[in-house]
Amino acid sequence: MKKLRIFLHTCETRLEKRWKKLSAKEQKKWVILFFAGYLLLTGGVVLTVWYDAKMDSSQHKPVMGHIRNPMIEQEKPLKDSLLTPIKNNDHEK
Repeated sequence: MKKLRIFLHTCETRLEKRWKKLSAKEQKKWVILFFAGYLLLTGGVVLTVWYDAKMDSSQHKPVMGHIRNPMIEQEKPLKDSLLTPIKNNDHEK
């Protein structure tokens, strides 16, 4: 872990030195370039999500009609757990 931290610190200092060597005009150009790339990437993601949501909603039609209670349609009623005995009399004193 310590070696990784040292490696990252050296890379950071090298990049900082290279950035400071650039003129202000070139720094501004790089900042604008990276911001434009960020905007393109964000726009692509937003358009992809919008397109997927549009296609997903067109495939799934809403269900029209009343909601039915599944408990009414059962042939065999469910047992109430409160009515079933928990203990047997065989194990009591």
